[in-house]
Amino acid sequence: MDPYNKDHVTFITSIENDDVETAVRIFTEKFDKKFLQPVGVLRVTAVQLAAWQGRVELLELLYEHGANISVTDKIGRCALFHAAHRGNCEAVKWLLEHGASVQNRVGIDSCSRKISATFLSPCFIGRNLPTPECWGRTPLHQAVKNNHSEVVRILVSAGANVNVQDEHGITPLLLAGSTVVPENSNELRKYNEIIEILVTEKASTNIVHPDTGTTALHSAALLGSSTATKKLLDGGAWPLYRCKSTGSTPLHLAASTGSIETLSILLESIPPGYVDIRDNINRTPLHRASYQGHSECVQKLINHGGSLAAETKTGVTVVDAIFAHIPRPVFFLKNILDSRVRTNSIENNSHILVDFNVLAPKGELQMGVVTSLIAATSDVEQLTILQHPLVETFLCLKWSKLKVFFFSLVFVHALLVLSLSGYSITILQHEDYIELRRIVASSSFFLFFHTMIQVLMVPRYYFRQFETWLSFACATISLTISLGSGYAREIPAQSRGKELNASRHPPQWVLHSISLAILLAWMQMMLLVGRLPMCGYYALMFSTVLKNILKVLLAFVCLIVGFAFSFAVLFHGNDQFRNSWRAVVKTVVMMMGEYEYGALFSDEKNGSSFLPTTSRVVFLAFVMLASIVLMNLMIGLAVNDIQGLEKEGHIRQLLKQAEFVGHLERLTSHRIFRGNWLHPRLGTLLDSRRSIPTKITFGYHERYFHESSPSVPARLREALFLLASGNSRDFESGVKSGKPESCNNNHDNNDNKELTALLEEVLLQLRMSHYPSNAGRNFMRSFNARNRTIQRKSTNF
Repeated sequence: MDPYNKDHVTFITSIENDDVETAVRIFTEKFDKKFLQPVGVLRVTAVQLAAWQGRVELLELLYEHGANISVTDKIGRCALFHAAHRGNCEAVKWLLEHGASVQNRVGIDSCSRKISATFLSPCFIGRNLPTPECWGRTPLHQAVKNNHSEVVRILVSAGANVNVQDEHGITPLLLAGSTVVPENSNELRKYNEIIEILVTEKASTNIVHPDTGTTALHSAALLGSSTATKKLLDGGAWPLYRCKSTGSTPLHLAASTGSIETLSILLESIPPGYVDIRDNINRTPLHRASYQGHSECVQKLINHGGSLAAETKTGVTVVDAIFAHIPRPVFFLKNILDSRVRTNSIENNSHILVDFNVLAPKGELQMGVVTSLIAATSDVEQLTILQHPLVETFLCLKWSKLKVFFFSLVFVHALLVLSLSGYSITILQHEDYIELRRIVASSSFFLFFHTMIQVLMVPRYYFRQFETWLSFACATISLTISLGSGYAREIPAQSRGKELNASRHPPQWVLHSISLAILLAWMQMMLLVGRLPMCGYYALMFSTVLKNILKVLLAFVCLIVGFAFSFAVLFHGNDQFRNSWRAVVKTVVMMMGEYEYGALFSDEKNGSSFLPTTSRVVFLAFVMLASIVLMNLMIGLAVNDIQGLEKEGHIRQLLKQAEFVGHLERLTSHRIFRGNWLHPRLGTLLDSRRSIPTKITFGYHERYFHESSPSVPARLREALFLLASGNSRDFESGVKSGKPESCNNNHDNNDNKELTALLEEVLLQLRMSHYPSNAGRNFMRSFNARNRTIQRKSTNF
């Protein structure tokens, strides 16, 4: 361009600044063929600038004077490209009507050529035009990328190739939604129109973006567009395609964004069993929804079979994510569990349908969800989830299946403790003990083998358990005693029944070992018996009192040690205070009230007592501080804790039962018990004992239950019936109001105060660990009567 042609510069600048009047005036008054030539470094023409501004009147004027509407600049951008990029529909229509090509591609064609100095004009023409990626993209690419739905429709109607690819293999469909914000409803509507246009024209829906590794369905799910998602699925899009970089599927992205409609459409299109598809770090869609706190999406995924026990590579389960990110997680989970108990009325009988699939998802250990619930809870209040009738019934049925293994283990332990105790007596009485020694060896070897198998199978859990080390020590010592005590063969037969002399006593190490083994064996037996549901409460009381006493002793150990050393000085002539260890032991015994006052001050009569005044003062202080105050403090704390345990005893009992059943199931499910070496019948037996049906039915008719499973106690069947009745009433009210899907969320929105009080009374009764069957029937009759009264009041109202 001639740098001194000011009219040309003014004309081009006026078009770029959208000053149409000035541009038309200059063009008509001072027309020159140079006005139609490209200018600047990028070789931009007036036609391209007019198309960019969408000025059809200027395009008409330039075309009448011989302008080439298909000319491109140095990058390859033509007038149609600029009009499509800007979204100027009228300009796009005009250009297409006058022969513009829809297949024009953008690309640098002559940038390597040396630029003449004459082009370096002080006015930088085209500085406001877009600088696109020079990858061979077409006007359709730009229109889709900038979300101009009407321009896309016009270009497609004009014959634009919807599957055209740029130099990187990117199609227009992959660019759809790249500039859309989900909060902008107008832009989202245009995006949906673009998807519909492209898919209707048979655009390939499964092309993968080379940079992100995603498909168009990923973008639709990320934007939360249910309309675009459904259209793409109808066009053959893969709903479970995993992104190459993160492994995320459209289902993961829909769960993260919280679009319940999009998620529902995707769930309907995937095969059953794929709801727990994993990304590169083993996160499921349930994880992603839980992390973002989208409770509705979490509930939807669970209803479609999502596993609450699914675990990431870092060990985070879905339950962990729910407790960390969902508000009121216990209430949320209880609502989900409530929905799994329904009732169907057939004639005059009510059938309670109990669905355990949420607790025992397919492909997982049946106790996996309950174990995850226990691991995720941080206090007793959150552990109240174990008291839910569905969870408690599930644990009850699992215990009834696996208790045969527990009682087998108890039998072996009982055999060990009895044989070990009898064996110790025969050693001291010189009776025949060979058979007992064999029993001790066999049972201790079995327990040693059982403990080692546990540790090898689940080392992370069993290495931290006190019972594991206790069982290992008991079995090891007992096995050593039974195999290494061959000294008895040297005892002559005629000496049996007679008192042993010093030379015929058993070795000292045997007596030490067997005394420890007996103590450890009976302690282990006590812990095993405490695993029983009926005894778990008492074991809990014992352990809690023990912990409290140890804490008190630890807090006041300095006081006890101080008195012990003081007594060691004051009563240095007494044999019981001869050294520091004896002084401490004697002081602890004196705390129980065993003072032996006469023995302590016996030397006073002979006038040889050491520091008589000081000793009496210190002794009196010990009686007041240690024996009275400290001991009563420990007793008071113990009694106070027992009263507190009455509130949480049931929860702790269920916790112990769930832990034991969960680890027993994990052990019996190990690959060792699934090998070919195992007899088929034994394998079938293990399978039958390992699993329970995921759906059961109870029959209820007026005042009595018809048991379909004798393992479930009456109180749990009554609790399930009350829960099912409440769910059925909620469902019926939801159907009448036209919102059946919201029936399960009405528990905290009940305005009927009388019914609310009644339900609180029901929960209070159900949380009782035991109550007589007659009281239960009376309670049910009163419940039904009051319920009918409430229904009549509601109907009259």
